[in-house]
Amino acid sequence: MTTFSSKTYVPASELYVRIAADNEVLTLEYQNCTAEHQRSLWWGTAVGYRAMQIAALALSEYTLWRREDLYVVSGHPGGGVLDALNFVTGCRDNDKMKVLENPNCVNRCNSEMLFEWWVCDGEQTAYVKLRDGYVPKGFYELMDRQAYNEKIEGDDALFELYKVNMSSKIWVEPLERNFSVQMLPPLENGEIPTSHLWYKKTA
Repeated sequence: MTTFSSKTYVPASELYVRIAADNEVLTLEYQNCTAEHQRSLWWGTAVGYRAMQIAALALSEYTLWRREDLYVVSGHPGGGVLDALNFVTGCRDNDKMKVLENPNCVNRCNSEMLFEWWVCDGEQTAYVKLRDGYVPKGFYELMDRQAYNEKIEGDDALFELYKVNMSSKIWVEPLERNFSVQMLPPLENGEIPTSHLWYKKTA
């Protein structure tokens, strides 16, 4: 197996992320991640992709992270988010991705969902979390009204505006400002991060 130095191959910068796969280095550009998505999924795609960029940096201190080693747990069930995670890691295609099952957020986006991810390379886990307060309270209120069929006039236009603004901001602000990363012990494939407060409360 070829080892690629992260000093030679920058793991993530601007609009791309790099990852080793099958003894070659893949440079994955964000525009290709969004190519098959409609505008309504751009926010989920952006936050998922940026989360994987910071995971790449955290797991590539000396050598570039490798697809073959990865297992991903997502606290967010949104289609755009999961597609972005898979675009970078390939974990969903390889049955190495798990989505936390929140009983109050089953395959729908509402205020109960988590903007949190665990990315394990077999030796350590990068726990990535969108900073508190990044998503405005009003956005969560709009999601809840949509999820529970309580929309009012003007909600759709305002919802789109929120997503455009958050998507733009997440690209212009530094990764380190928008996300926190904590290095944890490794997870086994299929394992749930039981140390997480939400999971402990609902388990």
